[in-house]
Amino acid sequence: MNRSSLQTAASTESGNGLNELRMTMVMTRLSPPRLPATLVVRERLLSTLDASLSRPLTLLSASAGWGKTTLLSAWASRHSQSVAWLSLEALDNDPRRFWISLIAALRRCCPETGTRALALLQAPTPEPLSLSVTALLNELSDREAEASPILLILDDYHVIDEPAIHASLTFWLEHPPAHVHLLIASRVDPDLPLARLRARGHLGELRDTDLRFTREETQCFLTQSMGLALSEADAALLEARTEGWIASLHMAALFLQKQMNPSASVHMLSGSQRFLLDYLREEVIACLPKDVLHFLLQTSVLHRLSVSLCNSIRGREDSDRLLEQVERANLFLQPLDESRQWYRYHALWAQAMQHEARRRLGTTVVHSLFCKASQWYEQQQMLPEAIEAALEGEDFARAASLIERVVIPESFHNAYHTLSHWLRQLPEEIMRTRPDLCLQSVLALMFTTDRRSLKTWRQVEQLLQWATQGFEAKEQWEKLGETLQLHANLAFFQGDVATTFMLVRQARPLLSEQSLISPDNAVLHGLEVFLAGEVEEASQIFREGYRKLKNLGNLSAAFATSLILGGACLEKGELRRAAQYYQQALAYIDEEQEIAQQQLQLSTGSTEPFFVSWAYHALAQLAYEHNDLADAQRHLSGALTLRATPEKVIHVLASGALVQVRLLHACGEVQKAQDVLSQWEIQALFPWSLRAIRTSQARLHLAAGELSAVEQWAQEEDQADVSLDGEETQALPLLFQQEEALVLARWHIAQQKEENALRELAFWKEKAQAQGRQRSVLEICLLEALAHFACHEHNQAKNALLQALRLAYPENFQRVFLDEGPAMENLLQTFLPELREMPLLSYAQNLLDAFTLERGVEKRPHARKKSFVLEPLSEQEQRILRLLVAGRTNPEIAHSLVISVNTVKTHVQSLYRKLGVHNRVEAGSMARSLSLL
Repeated sequence: MNRSSLQTAASTESGNGLNELRMTMVMTRLSPPRLPATLVVRERLLSTLDASLSRPLTLLSASAGWGKTTLLSAWASRHSQSVAWLSLEALDNDPRRFWISLIAALRRCCPETGTRALALLQAPTPEPLSLSVTALLNELSDREAEASPILLILDDYHVIDEPAIHASLTFWLEHPPAHVHLLIASRVDPDLPLARLRARGHLGELRDTDLRFTREETQCFLTQSMGLALSEADAALLEARTEGWIASLHMAALFLQKQMNPSASVHMLSGSQRFLLDYLREEVIACLPKDVLHFLLQTSVLHRLSVSLCNSIRGREDSDRLLEQVERANLFLQPLDESRQWYRYHALWAQAMQHEARRRLGTTVVHSLFCKASQWYEQQQMLPEAIEAALEGEDFARAASLIERVVIPESFHNAYHTLSHWLRQLPEEIMRTRPDLCLQSVLALMFTTDRRSLKTWRQVEQLLQWATQGFEAKEQWEKLGETLQLHANLAFFQGDVATTFMLVRQARPLLSEQSLISPDNAVLHGLEVFLAGEVEEASQIFREGYRKLKNLGNLSAAFATSLILGGACLEKGELRRAAQYYQQALAYIDEEQEIAQQQLQLSTGSTEPFFVSWAYHALAQLAYEHNDLADAQRHLSGALTLRATPEKVIHVLASGALVQVRLLHACGEVQKAQDVLSQWEIQALFPWSLRAIRTSQARLHLAAGELSAVEQWAQEEDQADVSLDGEETQALPLLFQQEEALVLARWHIAQQKEENALRELAFWKEKAQAQGRQRSVLEICLLEALAHFACHEHNQAKNALLQALRLAYPENFQRVFLDEGPAMENLLQTFLPELREMPLLSYAQNLLDAFTLERGVEKRPHARKKSFVLEPLSEQEQRILRLLVAGRTNPEIAHSLVISVNTVKTHVQSLYRKLGVHNRVEAGSMARSLSLL
């Protein structure tokens, strides 16, 4: 249910997902950083990393300054042909970008890897992430025999906070390719199942206690790498003071290099981070040449540095000289490639310099530096980086314009996590003047939050209002239609179906068939037609739309279409066809499980599969109609397993959602049924849902004989909705009106006001018959039979009952009878001897048996047999019946009994009449059921 989506690549041109990424991504992210000149070779840790290759995952977890990246770079240099390196950044929180980046890293050592996964990641409709990861894992596994081991290194994983990425990487770790070893470097423990992996022996770990410089490494670093003349005792003291923290040792060494007596100065040092920052400000920065200091202050805003980028934000052409000078001075500048085109500052150094930049240059200048960086990124077609820089520089108008360029219209490419992150930072005054961004912000909320939550609803209402006003002012009618339809979608999932249908009607003439959101409009329009009782028209709408939606890959709309088609069949009295549509929907889910779950969850914005829950409720309703209470409970349990909340789907098909209450009542759990309805009444947010709940409560009160409670309900509800003139005030759908009207009719019968009931029923019966709603006609006929029977109009009662039996028998409706209670049982018992059509007679007896079982009383076969035989069989007829059932022909029977064939035929016709059957097969079946053999 989306209109457009975010382009995760910087270029607005379409193309291969990997090529798109290369246009936005500094390619040095795919190579280990250059090793520093001050490198201390740490054989013990390198050996530990070598030993960890027997496990699927190795984790390096420690705060900044412990040498994680340097260690991995040194280790990678020993396995250069096997390393797939990826330095992560904040933009990688978009799942699609993350996995495209990861595949790009894999291709550095294994070209052409991930072809299928890339195709899925850039598919025109949103493919589930797990499907892409599965494709990648399968491809890697297929190449296992011919491929060399791959060391996949993810550096700076702490920047990733997107749950979908953690979940997909967990899936990878649960199905790891045998020849791919994953190494993660992070400042915090990642949100992965570390305890489970640790227990299985699948996790290798290096933490700050492992990464600390030993005394020997400290001595080597200070004397050999930094050229300090320190004794072993001095090195030991410094190692103790810094606790082996490498960043602290490095800064301490810089301090000591400036001292006349380094050994004496060791005792002045502390190894804390506070000391380091104070030292950087007071000692290192204060001693820098003016041009170098100014360069550092200006470029500290950059996450990565190049000569061209630095020149651009500084407005000078000498950045190459200054970068070289900073690197030679060991001022925490790390080259990211062998050719020294890209650099980055150490995190602690960047933090200190950014603080100094704000203090010395001022906020205005710092913001201008970000904006200049944004302009450079834009010129390089690196639009995501340009947007990030504009936001950091608080140039929100520029950021908004860039975001509008990044969004691809008429596309299902999905990067709403990144889009949501950007749009949340734009102030109100920017958003309200840009209706396109308001629309995109609504989409982002729909795809990244639970759209059924009140919080989401409140967030989007203002955005939708601004979008509507903006598109109206610009006379952009198609986009106005899409905005109205998005509003309708959200109202639907909130349960406000009255608002939904109003918005659908407004959007319908504005949407073209080419609009990607027009199927949503068709689904909800069809639902409105259905709830208006026009089941044949609704069926036609959905039959026409189902194939188109399925071909388009719009599974959520196709799924809903199939469910409403089933609901239409149910209302037409076609239970078997309804079951086929419900099962068809669930079968499609099974066939396309990954895609289905992803799209259906996207359609609700939450982890609850809304439509799957709906399907289970629908199947439960069918089982309930057949009086298969165990099967009904099984389907309801399936819905509850999905954390479904029936009170929130009650607006879709009231009887379908309320089947849980009816099932509880049928099983004798009356109080629990009432408690459930009371809870739902509290939770109901909109009038239609509340009225459906209260109607169901009134039905329970009627069954319990609590007529005063029903009278109170009748007084509280606006009965104009169900008056004889058919006025539909408050836009209450006809099927909802009918439900209330039939409860009122039952109440009239209970009050001995049969004439009122019959008048009400006649009106609704005419409507139901005109619309072909046979299930409603069936229920109304039963109530007519009860009303006539109550006022001793036996012929009318019998005719109404016969009509109901004829409607119910072909599809084996049972609960529609059983739910009317003892009055219906008495009615059936009274007219059973007068039934002449044997199938109806058998069906009626089955219903009576069901009533008996419901009371917990055993059946009495002999009494039942006596009531079945309309006229006693003669001895000769009994002999002929036994031979007939044995399969003898008429001549064979005549020969056996020594009578003529014509006499046999006469007896057979008499048997058929007495048993109420029309052929030998029916006669045999009836004879066995009556124990006549």
